[in-house]
Amino acid sequence: MDTKMLVTLRMIVRPESRSDFLDTMRGTLEPARVERGCLSYRFYEDVENRNAFVLVEEWATQADLERHIVRDNQRQLLELMDLLSEQPELRFNTVSHTEGMDLVEKVLKTEGQG
Repeated sequence: MDTKMLVTLRMIVRPESRSDFLDTMRGTLEPARVERGCLSYRFYEDVENRNAFVLVEEWATQADLERHIVRDNQRQLLELMDLLSEQPELRFNTVSHTEGMDLVEKVLKTEGQG
């Protein structure tokens, strides 16, 4: 079984480029979300820095992610790097196992017995 891929891209945009940056980002979201293998494609603004943003992508397989990278939509995202005030932080993570609230409940239950 293939492992899921989790991608995070943190970007800090120059204040004078914020509007152009956001317009372009909005245009990339929906096309990516409908690509084969896209499990989630979300864009967040940092509550402590209005010019910092994080794009979080989840892909079913590495092959799906690689297909996404070569699309024109992704090239458009790369062109946005000129609007940033510093180098973006890009991370690719492989995810072989995911848990949810059940893990929190298990830990709290175990902690209460100790």
